[in-house]
This record gives sequence, C-alpha cells and structure tokens, in this order.
Amino acid sequence: MGITVLLADSVSGIRKMEKALLEKEPDIEVVGEADDEPTAMKLISALQPQIVLTDFSVRPTGKVFAKQIKSGNPKTKVLGVTELKGRYVRNSLKIFGADELLDKKDLEAKLIATLRTLVAHRAEGI
Repeated sequence: MGITVLLADSVSGIRKMEKALLEKEPDIEVVGEADDEPTAMKLISALQPQIVLTDFSVRPTGKVFAKQIKSGNPKTKVLGVTELKGRYVRNSLKIFGADELLDKKDLEAKLIATLRTLVAHRAEGI
C-alpha cells in the first residue's frame, strides 16, 4: 500500500505545487485537498489519509488544527510546513500535535523523504 496524503492549505497555488511534487512518486497518492480547516476535517474523517500536509505559517489556528486532527484521528500524521522560526514555536506546534515540521524553503528538497520517514515511524521529531 502506498502513502496517502491530504493537502490542507488555503492557497491553491501551494497545493498545486505540493501535489505536483507528490504525484511524481509512484508510492504516494494525494487522496484529497482542502482549502480550509472544516473541509479538511471532513475529508480526513472520510478518507483516513496517513498524512495531512498543512501550512502552519499563516494561520494562527495551526496549533488548534493539529490538535483537532490528532484528537479525532490519532493514527494520522501531521506534517506542517512553516516559515516560523525558533525552538519555542516548533516545540509548541509539536505539543499540539504536529509530528514533523518542514521549513518552506526546504519543501522541494525534503518533502518526499520526510513523508516516507513519518510513515515508517522513524521520525526523529521536530
């Protein structure tokens, strides 16, 4: 079975770029896309993706969103993409449910390897 991913980002251009990166990989399937948190939660519940890829940079509710995902779907991994810096911010997001964070500037170079690591349960943490 391949890796299933749900994309949750309010910016359609970012979702398209992420989807294009993921679709190059034969073992990764984008099972859904959402442009807001309520839609994402419905899709997560219905589709049960292994990973939710979401942007924590622009939403002040990112921590709450990660916590909602994990409380309703504890097996779903949350991979946050962010431009936020600092240990406090990163630790805070982890406390609220993010399994891993990727800096936006590293997205293209590290996304695929990070997804595979999360699914293999070898994530070293944030």
